[in-house]
Amino acid sequence: MSPLLSIDMNKKQQSFYKRNKVRFYLRNPKSTSPCMIYLVVHIGGKQYRLSTHLRVYPNQWNQEKQLAVISNVQSKLDNHNNEIVNEQINKLRHYYSEFFEYICNNYVTDVFETLKRFIYRDVAKNKFVLVYVLAEALEYYHNYVKPSIKESTIRQNESLLSEFGRFVDTLPENDKTIQILSQNGLNRYKEYLINKMNSRKTEGNKRRFGVGQLNRCGAIIAMLINKVFVVRDDDINPVVWIKVDDPRREDQKGYFPLLDNEVTAIENCLGLTDVEKEYRDLFLLQIECGQRVSDLAKILTGKYKVKNGQKFEYIVLSTMKENIKAYIPLTTKMRMMMDRVKSHKLVNPIEFEKKTKGKGNGTYNEAIRRIARKAGLNRVIVRIDASQKEVRKPLYEIISSHYARCTFITNMIKNGENPEEVRRMTGHASDEMIRTVYAQITDEEVIRNLETRRERNRREFR
Repeated sequence: MSPLLSIDMNKKQQSFYKRNKVRFYLRNPKSTSPCMIYLVVHIGGKQYRLSTHLRVYPNQWNQEKQLAVISNVQSKLDNHNNEIVNEQINKLRHYYSEFFEYICNNYVTDVFETLKRFIYRDVAKNKFVLVYVLAEALEYYHNYVKPSIKESTIRQNESLLSEFGRFVDTLPENDKTIQILSQNGLNRYKEYLINKMNSRKTEGNKRRFGVGQLNRCGAIIAMLINKVFVVRDDDINPVVWIKVDDPRREDQKGYFPLLDNEVTAIENCLGLTDVEKEYRDLFLLQIECGQRVSDLAKILTGKYKVKNGQKFEYIVLSTMKENIKAYIPLTTKMRMMMDRVKSHKLVNPIEFEKKTKGKGNGTYNEAIRRIARKAGLNRVIVRIDASQKEVRKPLYEIISSHYARCTFITNMIKNGENPEEVRRMTGHASDEMIRTVYAQITDEEVIRNLETRRERNRREFR
């Protein structure tokens, strides 16, 4: 088919558009979870990509037919969801045809904005366009600003964005415009979130909404404004999200180092299944290296380098979360634990790594809690939750992989390492968290630290 022609009669400028078919692609075709479907078209030599805001299981998507699979071997729920997908895809094909006819009969200065107006027309009718503008900005951020972001983080960000939609729903109609994406609008959103948090404190039957969730909801909007809208020159000014302070002390939030006898109890725990023994070894390795689960997976799969120091060897890896190098001392015990983990037969390192990139490490944490229960870790942990309520639970009910990292940091400080050195070992962006752990150490431990440093440096106090 020959290209269609659009002419600006005033500027005498020609534009040629070839009628290409609209195509649909999955964001992550290898995922085991429902993933986003994207609409992709090529117009005037450029590729345009829009989220359909539809999801489908990759193994239920027929790329050749460009439709979700309907089958008797699938559940009724899967077929129902896929029927919705197919209905919407056919509707989007029709909208694209209308869009193409429009740009061929009208001079268009911004093809992408026009495309979005046609594709997202139902949203404009059913709700306010503003929320979809933000959803499109979030997709842009995930695809182009931070394409290596984990699937679990994408889902979390989408959930955070939905809260802003509820805020917009409370606004007068005149305020439901792009102008709300300003410092004044962000301040109004902050006030809305604070009111929601305070109301939840008195409504014990509802899901709690704490200061951490509040700050995440505000920070995601500020991030989209600054890293997408401002960068794309959307006539929007930068904003600043000022965090709401958490009144809880660090030692009230819930992560505590394990005591030496508790680590020993885990090491010597009897009655574990073969799988639990392997997860136990992973946890002990994590205590020895102090890394997040995502970076523990890198150690298991050999995605690191070994560098020689003057006296010791160090594992050097780029952390998944911060993309900062961590320098892990390759101690004798560390080598022993790595060798033991490498001999595992049931917990596959590759599969373990995949889980840390996708759904998270729920299976690992569940195993840690079973092991802790069998090891008798009954110490009662007193925490203050996000709603300022005291919560008392035995350690085996709340322990997770992050306790290993906290234990490593505490042990390093007790052994005389300064916060900056520990920061480099653990791959933190700053030593702020390290110092909060340091602040929890007793006077006796501080004195012991000083003596350790004195012995290490072989100097006398005068």
